[in-house]
Amino acid sequence: MEKRKLTLSVRRDVLEEVKKYAMHEGKNLSGIVEEYFEYFVLEKWINDLVIELNLGELTPASELEIPLNRPKGLDSAKIVREIRDERLADD
Repeated sequence: MEKRKLTLSVRRDVLEEVKKYAMHEGKNLSGIVEEYFEYFVLEKWINDLVIELNLGELTPASELEIPLNRPKGLDSAKIVREIRDERLADD
């Protein structure tokens, strides 16, 4: 895809922290800004889809909340094992 040059003004302290992060992660500033923009666009797309599908308000969940909010009685590990065993039996 075509790339465009962009000029930004950022607080010095923020820029220094992002540079440290970029160096630690083996990334460059352009890549970090592009990742954030992609996240921003994706979040907007998801919010628009939620509105279009009339899903109400979605609340973010942490990794710890997900198991707590799962329907009770489902043993996902057991279900996955059963599916895997069925596939192996079919081979």
